[in-house]
Amino acid sequence: MIKVDYAQYTLAELEEAKLQTTPDSQNYPALMAELSARQEKTSSCEQQQEEAAFNSAEMRIKVIGYMQLLAALVMTVGLIIGPFVSWWSLISLPFIVLSAAAGYTAISEQVRWYWLSILNQGLQLISFSFGVLNYKYTGLGGIQIGFTWLKEFELSFSILLSSTVRITGYDGAFSVNAIHIDVLALVFIVALLTLKKRH
Repeated sequence: MIKVDYAQYTLAELEEAKLQTTPDSQNYPALMAELSARQEKTSSCEQQQEEAAFNSAEMRIKVIGYMQLLAALVMTVGLIIGPFVSWWSLISLPFIVLSAAAGYTAISEQVRWYWLSILNQGLQLISFSFGVLNYKYTGLGGIQIGFTWLKEFELSFSILLSSTVRITGYDGAFSVNAIHIDVLALVFIVALLTLKKRH
């Protein structure tokens, strides 16, 4: 019987040959050995790809963590050296603590506390103004898409490079009604949720 060189076969061809080769054939041991070696190699490659993807995802989480820590620092400096308008200025304190805790747990890879980062980004996801009610929270900034209306309906797009915490009314608040969605915060939330599933 002619000895077959299964090393020249693709994995699909090996699988097909397995269906057509009986266990008592002289080529069967060589076929099974080649098939096993190919499957092991494929499994090893897939594992390496998964590991590389996971390491990349972890690096993204650490970047988010450092950004949250930096946001906490910037907000703290702003609170200390900024103008103390009223007791409403202290509303940023819980956001500073949350941002710092979220950043620390993300950098130190404490997966069970990633919900802090998700919460921190979730609070930045939507900002709005309805009459005297005004809410806005940005860590280091964001990429916002929004709708503004009073008499006319307008679509807006903005890139923010500032830390803001505002939960109050303000002069002229009745002149603006708006909702803004922070696309950057949404991207961060998806990144955090994806890594959480992988663990």
